[in-house]
Amino acid sequence: MAERKLLSAFFTSIIAFFILPLLFMQPEEQFLQNALSLTVYVVPMIFTYGLLVSYIADRIAERKMNVRGYSLLLHMAFGAGIVIPVSFAYYSQGGVWSLQTITCATAGFILGSVFFFVDLTLRKIASRMTPFSYEEQNI
Repeated sequence: MAERKLLSAFFTSIIAFFILPLLFMQPEEQFLQNALSLTVYVVPMIFTYGLLVSYIADRIAERKMNVRGYSLLLHMAFGAGIVIPVSFAYYSQGGVWSLQTITCATAGFILGSVFFFVDLTLRKIASRMTPFSYEEQNI
C-alpha cells in the first residue's frame, strides 16, 4: 500500500502542476513561472500532509459501509482543511483575510479529490494484475 500511496502522491503532484496555476494565476503572470513557483510549495505538502491524511482517511473509511464514498469525503475535507493551519500561520504574522484563503481551500479540495481518484485508479490497476498476467506483459 505504501508504494501505491507514493505513486498517488507523485501523479497528484504532476496534475497539480497543471491545475493550480489556473486557480492562482494573475493576468500579468506566465503559466510556467506560476506553475513552478506553486509547485515548490505544493509538492512537499502533498508528500507529507497528503500521504498522512490519505492513509488516515482510508483507515477511518474502512470502518464504514460505503468505504469509497466516505473516503472521498474525508480526502476532500482534509484537503480543504489544510487552509486552517496555513491561515493561522499567515494571520499570526499580521496577514489580512483575503480571497486567497478561499482559493487555497478550493485547491486543497480539488487536490484531495484528485489524490483519491488517482489512488483508486492505481488500486484497480493493481487488483487486475495477477502474477500470471504480469509475467505475460514482461515477455
